[in-house]
Amino acid sequence: MMEEATTARAAVVARHQQAIRELTALEARLADEHVPHRPEWECKSCAPGTSWPCPPAQASLFELYGRDRVGLSMHVGALYYVASQERPDDEPSELYDRIVGWIR
Repeated sequence: MMEEATTARAAVVARHQQAIRELTALEARLADEHVPHRPEWECKSCAPGTSWPCPPAQASLFELYGRDRVGLSMHVGALYYVASQERPDDEPSELYDRIVGWIR
């Protein structure tokens, strides 16, 4: 039995579904504190207009992932994908720097 080839559309749909699961997991991990308000991608807990991830969210994510920088990078990379879909007018490099670029 031959396996069907994955279409580009099916791959995009699967990637989007995975990214949404990552976002749901984030909210559970951070106990609904300092999570993104979508589609603005501002912090729900900080002062209005504070971009997510705010410093407390970054600290929580570093604590959750410990030394697993690859896992953290994959997680925020999935969130970047969702943000880029929800904020198509934002400059992609600026959105990337904001959501992923803080990991060093």
